[in-house]
Amino acid sequence: MDIRRLLNYVGLLIGVLGVAFVTREIVRQRAEVASILAAAETRILWLAVPVALLSMTAIGLGWRRCIMLLGEHPRVVPSLHQYFVGQLGKYVPGGIWPVIGRAEMARRGGLQATTAYGSTMLSLSFTYLAAVVLASASAAAGTGLAVELRLALVMVVPLGLAALHPRVLQAVLAILRRLSGKRLELVIPRWRRSVVLMLAHVPAWLGISMATWILAVSLGPTSAADLPNLIFATTLSWAVGFAAIGVPGGIGVREAVFVATATSIDSSAEAATVAVAARLLFVMVDLAGAGLFTALTRRSRPVRPPRAR
Repeated sequence: MDIRRLLNYVGLLIGVLGVAFVTREIVRQRAEVASILAAAETRILWLAVPVALLSMTAIGLGWRRCIMLLGEHPRVVPSLHQYFVGQLGKYVPGGIWPVIGRAEMARRGGLQATTAYGSTMLSLSFTYLAAVVLASASAAAGTGLAVELRLALVMVVPLGLAALHPRVLQAVLAILRRLSGKRLELVIPRWRRSVVLMLAHVPAWLGISMATWILAVSLGPTSAADLPNLIFATTLSWAVGFAAIGVPGGIGVREAVFVATATSIDSSAEAATVAVAARLLFVMVDLAGAGLFTALTRRSRPVRPPRAR
């Protein structure tokens, strides 16, 4: 059995266990979950939708910056169309589909394969490293974690910045080549440029965390007692879900990590409800973004004049 298939099986097992954990919490406390949903403020709940959509759009714009770093200058709307449609591949089992989905959309849009795949890998690296850095920063400001754990998480920040060094990125690229079986060519940016691009993704994660916070507020004011803790739980859960190779969209893993780390939420039933609601929100936003920018792309295409007889 090759290593890619083994990682997919392990990832699926982790995902199943995560789904089972969250489902058990919801079923075990179904009466409390029902009362939480019944008391939800729907007017506040809908505010999370535009915040989530803008946040995911910001990640798409970050990918466009990575494409520009490699020498191409695509238009904004077609790039966002390729981003939203391509990233639906993350819901397909197998760890490589988030890369292939977006890169193939970009290649069909006119980019060279090297630029399409290289920019996608850079974008994913910058995106989730920014999530880890923000999780570490929010852990330092939070009150729901032990001091020793906060110090350990703060140390992740310099390690993350060091991970952007060209030598480290070259080593990561070699691993990706081995896992994908493809000859992936990628221009490794200078360290300073990589740090700037990574930090440019932090506002997107703040938006994703704020959308999750709005969901928590809509379910009850006590859920939003510690905003830094919710930022920490949100960013860490997304990063761990992404790292679980083979789990489609990190389903189950993301929710389980969120429930375990969102200590400012009163009960595990309420935390599980927020986690599942956030999952549904961002699936809806992914689909809405794909539909919206597909329509905008088609509308912006020039109409060809009819052929002369």
